Amino acid sequence: MDREEFSTCFKVLENTIGKKEQYLDELLVLTKGQESLLLRETFSMEEFTEYMDKKDPLIQKISEFDAGFEAVFAKMKPEMETYKKEFEPRIRAMQQKIKAVLEKGAALCALEEQNKLRLDICLKEKKQEIKTFNKNSRTVSSYYKNMSGSLTDQSFFMDKKK
Repeated sequence: MDREEFSTCFKVLENTIGKKEQYLDELLVLTKGQESLLLRETFSMEEFTEYMDKKDPLIQKISEFDAGFEAVFAKMKPEMETYKKEFEPRIRAMQQKIKAVLEKGAALCALEEQNKLRLDICLKEKKQEIKTFNKNSRTVSSYYKNMSGSLTDQSFFMDKKK
């Protein structure tokens, strides 16, 4: 690999890491939106799903960038020592960018984990509401059947033993 090709590949890596950082920023904004939704008093599953739908393509793009970055880096790695001195400032800048991307990724993972726990709590509360509603509905239905006399047509067995 000559210097020109190495420089081109390095530029691809710089662009890739920059785009990944941009998509991570967008993901963080959406995840924080989910967090605020989960912290509200009334939870909307529809809004939560909208956030998920917006996040899916970003996650897909980040995965593609990761795969591309790894492929280009693997191609450049054998020549890295040859051009190390010449590209040292750019290499350091990229290392800083990679560090920032890793920190954002870690922050995103932590926020996602918190949101998962909050979502579990919200879903348990909804499940309990549904259970209570069903129980109340059966109780009310039985009450009205009893009051309307529909249960009087049924026979009952009474034990007359003392």
